[in-house]
Amino acid sequence: MSERINDPGFGAKYERKTKRIINHDGSFNVRRKGVDTGLRSLYEALIGMKLLPFLGVVLATYLLLNAFFATLYFLNGVEHLQGATPDSFFDEWLICFFFSFQTFTTVGYGFLSPMGMTANFIAAVEALCGLLGFALATGLLYGRFSKPRAKLIYSKNALMSPFKDGKAMMFRVANKRSNVLMQMEATVILMLKDDPMIPHQRSYYRLDLQVSRIHFLPLSWTIVHPVTEESPFYGKSREELIKKEAELLILITGFDDTFNQIVHSRFSYTCEEFVHDAKFKIPYEIDSAGDIVLDIEDINAYELTHTE
Repeated sequence: MSERINDPGFGAKYERKTKRIINHDGSFNVRRKGVDTGLRSLYEALIGMKLLPFLGVVLATYLLLNAFFATLYFLNGVEHLQGATPDSFFDEWLICFFFSFQTFTTVGYGFLSPMGMTANFIAAVEALCGLLGFALATGLLYGRFSKPRAKLIYSKNALMSPFKDGKAMMFRVANKRSNVLMQMEATVILMLKDDPMIPHQRSYYRLDLQVSRIHFLPLSWTIVHPVTEESPFYGKSREELIKKEAELLILITGFDDTFNQIVHSRFSYTCEEFVHDAKFKIPYEIDSAGDIVLDIEDINAYELTHTE
């Protein structure tokens, strides 16, 4: 039996229409002001950042630090770098720039070396910054790669399909990685704006699932909510669900056998992503050797049960 709940954490009353609650990447459509912006928050942001932006931040920081120290060497005078033979004003700064890379990384090819107290002091400070910087970067890289993350792929649509003597709302999920996920559990909540007197007030219903837990996830998992008389979907047409701005909120947890830790995945379907009168196709096949072959992309495949 589906249970109406007060608020799963997203709030119930709003002044105007909002975007979807959960994005497809699992992030929430919430911008928080006044949050802590200290070093701990910076660390958490770098750990949670996507790979390409993270590498971009590391590269930009590396270049900016070397440009800063190169400018200090340049202002101190290129003549204080033994072995420097600049041909032009711009060459002087480039020599300082590349000498900064050698000092920062402690490579030291031996061709250039600092002369004088000021140049040696700058080089000593930069060498220390280099050691600390690479230690931090290494820690961040290790933290990112050692942090367990579930990479579940969800079907592009949630289907309203024939089910036994009635209908059911269902969607599919599969593990996009080759690791083993076990003890999987799904929680599905339906959000509706079903009070005509308060147009921007949300109501939440925890949906009853045919199977809410499975022991293993080697194939895909079709999560099914039977639409009974107790279901908030019961008797509602596609147009009515759109009017009520229906959204399925999904939380899936499981045990990652590689990291021996529990992982989480979030997703949502808006009413525009519901497909009525359709059913999923079988996403796997048996090859000649008798092995089961699952094509991840096939979890999206469905067929209409009748032509409208």
